[in-house]
Amino acid sequence: MYTKFNYSPSGYFYNHEINRHLSNGNKIFSVHEKEVQKCLSQYITEDGIINGTDLKEHWFSITKKDIFISHSHCDINKVKAFAGWLHDCFGLEAFIDSCSWGYCDDLLNKIDKKYCYDSKKKTYDYHLRNYTTSHVHMMLSTALAEMMDNTECIIFFNTPNTINLEDELDKINGKNKEITTSPWIYHELSMTTMLQRKQPKRSEMIMEHSSQQSRYDLKVKYDVTKALNEMIDLEDNHMEEWYELWNEQTKELGYKGEALDTLYEIVFPQSR
Repeated sequence: MYTKFNYSPSGYFYNHEINRHLSNGNKIFSVHEKEVQKCLSQYITEDGIINGTDLKEHWFSITKKDIFISHSHCDINKVKAFAGWLHDCFGLEAFIDSCSWGYCDDLLNKIDKKYCYDSKKKTYDYHLRNYTTSHVHMMLSTALAEMMDNTECIIFFNTPNTINLEDELDKINGKNKEITTSPWIYHELSMTTMLQRKQPKRSEMIMEHSSQQSRYDLKVKYDVTKALNEMIDLEDNHMEEWYELWNEQTKELGYKGEALDTLYEIVFPQSR
């Protein structure tokens, strides 16, 4: 990971420009879905052994991604359109995290039906199910962390579906906290505070900015204020400027560099 952004989509540019790329975003997501579905049945052996290492490695053996997108499942169509826009306009490959955790339940269901179901009692073994759940969640969280570490840029797709401010009393007392009820979002945002920042390997190094790196009824709340405070805010005006500057650089000036470098020029203006 080199850098991380907190993107809050809204306004004309997102609705009228980015959403036009939903069709290609659906295709990108579909490819990832098929890879994950194939993986679910490949590493569970007949004797009941689950090869967690091979499963995790296969899950992320897809082509290298430039951007990791963390999001709420409620925003999946918007995120697909965003991934399509990144690909169509900049040639950037984005990994949509729900390609993985969206199928976590499918994997658990497959394992539990095979190893935890008692056909005589027509019920599942509680202790075995706890065991399988802990293993699958641990494999997935480790794999997600590795994918985040191996992508250059992490973008948190911040909407009301992902983050809510704490209750009104805390607001009045000036103790605003940003809360998520998704354990996967909490895990991913927490990882952004722990992963080591790594410079991209391309020869023309980009500007330094380390100083700026500052579903069920049961709802568990996770405080993600610290993680979001360490992210760089992105809004639609940044996306629009990125799109226009990239077109100018590539079509008019013959620029052969990296699209993410152009974004960094915009959000870290001291480099100009």
